Amino acid sequence: MHLFSLSFLIPMVVLLEGIHSLDIADVSIQRVEQTAGYDLVKSALRVTKFNRTCAVVNGTLDYLVDLDNSFSFQVKSAYSRLGNNQFNEYPLKIAEKPFCWAVNDTFREHQDLFEQTTNFPRVGKDWVCPVPAGQYWIKHFTFKPDTLPQVIPEGYWRLTLLLVGKDGRQVELQIFMKVSKESYW
Repeated sequence: MHLFSLSFLIPMVVLLEGIHSLDIADVSIQRVEQTAGYDLVKSALRVTKFNRTCAVVNGTLDYLVDLDNSFSFQVKSAYSRLGNNQFNEYPLKIAEKPFCWAVNDTFREHQDLFEQTTNFPRVGKDWVCPVPAGQYWIKHFTFKPDTLPQVIPEGYWRLTLLLVGKDGRQVELQIFMKVSKESYW
């Protein structure tokens, strides 16, 4: 597993954790932005339309350093009910933990949700650490609305993924998505 391959996928995994909802009809990823940490990772992720009704994430992630437990990983979520970018922090999050623990625990349990959408190596029975530097791709990744927890309200969401090194260097990636009970564009 690699820096933002995991950093990008783990919060999605937590949101997709198995509580099914019949209310949510559409989850559409709006954009992905890297706001810090260009010396550790370079993100070229873009949201594009797959067809008239589906947005997908495509692109590459260049990891410039090997990652180990000297980095910590966390995810924060924020919610804008009206979709006007006035976000309020939401209690759904992944608490700060060593990076390798996030890779070998949370991601391993849910990596089947991302099969055939990335070239990230599968986490097997062996411990994966450190995570080597390299270029990895994401192709046609999208959320499945029926896998979101029922506690997710309708509105505009921002997931902030943070990777922080012991030396204080930090990578921040933000994922914006719209959750609605009606399926429309």
